[in-house]
Amino acid sequence: MPAAPRRLLISVAHPDDETFGMGSTIAHYAAQGIEVHVVCATRGEEGEIASGSDATPETLGDVREAELREAAEIMGVKKVHLLGYRDSGMVPVEEIENPDAFVNANEADLLVKLTRLIRDIRPHVVVTMPPDGGTGHPDHIRINQATTRAFKLAAHPGYMEPGGLVHSPTKLFYKEYPRARMREFIEAVTKGRPEMAEPIRQSGIDKFGVEEDVISTKIDVSDVLETRIKANACHASQGSPFDMIPPEMVPTVLGTDYFTRAIPAWTGGELESDLFVGL
Repeated sequence: MPAAPRRLLISVAHPDDETFGMGSTIAHYAAQGIEVHVVCATRGEEGEIASGSDATPETLGDVREAELREAAEIMGVKKVHLLGYRDSGMVPVEEIENPDAFVNANEADLLVKLTRLIRDIRPHVVVTMPPDGGTGHPDHIRINQATTRAFKLAAHPGYMEPGGLVHSPTKLFYKEYPRARMREFIEAVTKGRPEMAEPIRQSGIDKFGVEEDVISTKIDVSDVLETRIKANACHASQGSPFDMIPPEMVPTVLGTDYFTRAIPAWTGGELESDLFVGL
């Protein structure tokens, strides 16, 4: 009898987070036969609409969900799971009044949804966005916090249905962006599009990322760059920031993915080269 496949759960806030942030990792493991699931908290209704897109503010949620599903199919995702919350938008949390916005979601209900998914999917490894959201987006921060709590609750026999099915994933990772890599990305973009230098400076993106010493895991994903680029193109309503990178710099900028192992906590030592090492 063949062994059951190893399973990976990717937990993100919006359509395109799975591709722009973790697309190479998803494609890399799917190509190895890992069963990959993506859970997405919202349909990205508050995103900006790229020039040339047919999406409107009224249709953007439908369009972005379709883009997510198309990209997931290209990357080899087994199933996409939507939590059904509304995109909060890139504004300060205190200004978000919509009760349906993800940042205003009832904490207990959100944890039940995520915990149930973890117990149903039974992943060996869970990956979510970094504690600062990578860009500071409030939805990114919320999905990090909720996924971290649900990861722990899924193994608790007294949570939700006492005596019911529980599951204890082995590892939780945060997808990170080393500051050195962020500088490489900015350099690549401004080399191809010099006019972007000032908007990038104003956005503050150069201040995001972490120092190398918190990175636990460094994965060579250069084997799936072609798949990653095809998946990027699915998110036409948002426009891929990677389209601005000169082709000769793509392997340097996109050829490696970085993570911090949150559970069990990384305490230093030799870097891991695989999320499933030891499993």
